[in-house]
Amino acid sequence: MVDMAAAARKVFERYDVDGDGQLTAEEYRKVVEELGDTGVTDDAAQALIDTIDTDGDRKVSFEEFRASMGL
Repeated sequence: MVDMAAAARKVFERYDVDGDGQLTAEEYRKVVEELGDTGVTDDAAQALIDTIDTDGDRKVSFEEFRASMGL
């Protein structure tokens, strides 16, 4: 059985490049580019972050990330 919370944490940590516990649009865009998608603009990355961000700080905490996955 897969521990979904642990899997979510692992994905979150991959995108949290600086390890501060917050995902930014810049971190998201950087990782996506490393994975081969070079077409993500700064605005598109921020728009994605903003859809997950529930406290309005324009960043995504692990709790927000986990909630966006329904966990």
